[in-house]
Amino acid sequence: MKTRTDETLTREYLAAVERETSTLPAAARQELVADLAEHIAVARAERPGSVHEILRDMGDPRAIAATAFQELGATPAAPPPGPGRRRSPAWLPLALLVAGDVLPYLGGIALAWIGFAARVAAVVIVCRARCWTVSQKWTGLTAAVIVPVVAHLAWYFSPVPHHGSAAEPVVRWTLVAVVFLLTLAGTAWLWRNRRRA
Repeated sequence: MKTRTDETLTREYLAAVERETSTLPAAARQELVADLAEHIAVARAERPGSVHEILRDMGDPRAIAATAFQELGATPAAPPPGPGRRRSPAWLPLALLVAGDVLPYLGGIALAWIGFAARVAAVVIVCRARCWTVSQKWTGLTAAVIVPVVAHLAWYFSPVPHHGSAAEPVVRWTLVAVVFLLTLAGTAWLWRNRRRA
């Protein structure tokens, strides 16, 4: 019964190494597993009844895989997302950015707050996403969020009287059009530069 348990431990250990090195070329992976199996067999012949110690001395399968990747110059497989955490698709924050820009102009304070919440959610998702590098996130969010928000604030807090002048609607809707185009440009830039998983 003990030999069967030792065999099971050995098989599980080698299977773990094979899983951790699944992105290595098949020949390299098979050679690595065969070398480990041979090393374990020799060690067991020299030290019968000490499989736990032998496997502990050989090291964690992840460490063995990391060494193999380093020696071969290969790229390790990306870790799977944890339980309950799914990555958002790249289009979701971009759709939220555009919705956040459009909703306030459809009228009503409720839509304005929903638009604000959509922008905040989009920024959070983009910041946590792996689809873009940090510099790409900053570039896209600057065009799609920061500049439009600053433009709106500048409009509302400028000392120029807004209400009652004949030029007010023209200037206001020109600003709206420019801000909308900036948001579209930022979202389009993020979409074009996304990394496909």
